[in-house]
Amino acid sequence: MVVKLLSIGLSGTTGNIKEMLEHDCRTLAQEGFRVVIEELERGGYKFLGLNISEGELSFRNYERIKTVLKTSVSQVLADWIINNEEHRLINKIVANNYFYFNQDERAAVESNVVRALAGSCDRYKLVLTRILDYLENHHELVLEGFLNFRLKDYRSQLSEVIDKVVDDFMMELEYKEFIRVLRYFVDVQEPREEEAHVIIKDRNVFKFFDSHGKAIKNQCFEDSLLQNSNEDGYENLNYEDLLISALITIAPRNIMVHSTNRQRDKDLLDTIKSVFAGRVILCEGCEMCSQEHNGKSNHTEI
Repeated sequence: MVVKLLSIGLSGTTGNIKEMLEHDCRTLAQEGFRVVIEELERGGYKFLGLNISEGELSFRNYERIKTVLKTSVSQVLADWIINNEEHRLINKIVANNYFYFNQDERAAVESNVVRALAGSCDRYKLVLTRILDYLENHHELVLEGFLNFRLKDYRSQLSEVIDKVVDDFMMELEYKEFIRVLRYFVDVQEPREEEAHVIIKDRNVFKFFDSHGKAIKNQCFEDSLLQNSNEDGYENLNYEDLLISALITIAPRNIMVHSTNRQRDKDLLDTIKSVFAGRVILCEGCEMCSQEHNGKSNHTEI
């Protein structure tokens, strides 16, 4: 006697899913229950029917075997969705929501999304739970329809990650354009100093010196300080932007940067190196970049 338990409808190949299910059914075979996976086509889908063809099938055995098969099917399908269907879903969401991106931009976003999702098992747990819940009340599951109508929270989760990645991607594009414009100003500016030393003591304290250790006065820089302090107060100043502006105005041929905390200043140092490409050297440690260095009274300091 053949007892039909579960049926899975697939729109594509059934090969890998069938193999994984057959592997999971070997445990039942060792207990004397032969699980047959029947393959047939119906309504444009390929269905895998899981049936018991051999073994003493009491009510207790029937419920236990059905539970084992539900768990197996749920795990196999959850794994399949995450590893085989997820990228297609990401591609579709990006194409629909960000159609104004060109092909290269969409590919970059999708690649960043995959990296952002790597290592997280939350999505697998969510999909697994939804499949298990569905199979509690249904003996047939069509994967395509399940993806479209029963996994809205999973698709919403993907959309949220994609939106965050796109926000970061747009900021990166804006940053690159910002750097490109600043590089242009650097290239067309006539150097006013052969060499400049920049000491970054903390987030709000910068000092400028020439190659002889003399403080560099920068009227444009100091005017910006005065204007912003009169209008908004010092707390609203973007000191890092002012530092970059001052360096562009000075336009030194070579820049030696002294930082008292490389980790704290990493983003600022990266920006300086990007804007003044080929002109920047990061000091590996000297008297000027030690935290105890106080400098002279006429140093430009903010």
